[in-house]
Amino acid sequence: MIAAVCAVAIAAAWGYLRLRRLSLAPGTFDCAWRVGLAGQDETERWAEGLGEYHSDRLVWWRVYSLSGKPQKVWLRPFLELVDRTPLTGAQTAGLYLVRCTYHGELFEMMMSAEAYHGLSSWIESAPPNMRGFVL
Repeated sequence: MIAAVCAVAIAAAWGYLRLRRLSLAPGTFDCAWRVGLAGQDETERWAEGLGEYHSDRLVWWRVYSLSGKPQKVWLRPFLELVDRTPLTGAQTAGLYLVRCTYHGELFEMMMSAEAYHGLSSWIESAPPNMRGFVL
């Protein structure tokens, strides 16, 4: 019994510390994710998470997880923003549905307007280590 209580307490502490570290890290933003399922209701099959910018990749972490690894990693040169749609529902007002492709696979992300503008700027800009001209 005591071992079970200790295991639950350790898992809860780990989950809290993981989420705190991720949410306070520079370059993170709230972002839900799902595989692109065109025509479905925007509230189905979403996974809550945090996006994190790196110079060469976008990383997505599931909020409710104990994993020390990100669930998704998209390399910057292969990530493309296809479309964005402002959502107007009562629960989704002020959010954008952003359709993206990565190596031809469609997926969707739901994020705030500020997060979308940051993502589009990050996609369009060059990473700091690139040399030469960027068009």
